Amino acid sequence: MALNGAGLTESIVHANRSAAAGYVYRNSMGMVPSAEFLVSFDDFNGPPPVSDVPWGWLSILDSGATITASVTAATGNTGVLVLTDATASEGAAIYKGANVQLTVGKRAYMEVRVLIDATITDTAFYFGWTALTDVTNPEDLWDTSAADLTVLGITDGSAVLQLTNDTGNAGLTTVAMDASMVAATWTVLAIGYDGATLRAYKDGQYIGQNNTTIPVGVALAPFFGHINGNGATGDVASIDYWRMVIER
Repeated sequence: MALNGAGLTESIVHANRSAAAGYVYRNSMGMVPSAEFLVSFDDFNGPPPVSDVPWGWLSILDSGATITASVTAATGNTGVLVLTDATASEGAAIYKGANVQLTVGKRAYMEVRVLIDATITDTAFYFGWTALTDVTNPEDLWDTSAADLTVLGITDGSAVLQLTNDTGNAGLTTVAMDASMVAATWTVLAIGYDGATLRAYKDGQYIGQNNTTIPVGVALAPFFGHINGNGATGDVASIDYWRMVIER
């Protein structure tokens, strides 16, 4: 069925994936913005960001950290946002305004395609939704300084993925997932919420869940970021694309 004469069929407007197939969190979710779904997508294939900030995003940069857009074939994917740092405990993050909400009974997901360089166990990388309680350092978006958050990523010293939640500044609840990041390998990571349960996915496959109560009715900001651990050399996190879909 065409949508408003635009030539878009229903299979494009709403992702029709079998509940038994991979990427199940996309099933029946919006693919274009509509009255039913808030859809945001960034392929980072526009002009290089001005002052390290792609259009529509804000940045947090530690000393020596950079955010740049690569459109060269050497990255393996045209349009890649590259987050780099120079020294230990430094990093970079980008985020949008705190203007989205998660709601009980309403589905949502956030997805990124990411590559972490060879020093993956000396890197922290996270993405998800967070309250902008403090934006002094990149890690403020996913650590205890955030009052409300729902994030997926890896912490310094381990490549095991972790799904972390905090509601009302009650404290971080972190659950280790049944999967790890692999250095220098493009990986699709996703947080899926079906209106009741928070789940994590790697390359479309379910890897675990966090059963704590998520922050609802709270203004949250989408983000992703990374920091170097205690490594003497810089670390790199490359983002091919970012997608967020929230059921209205």
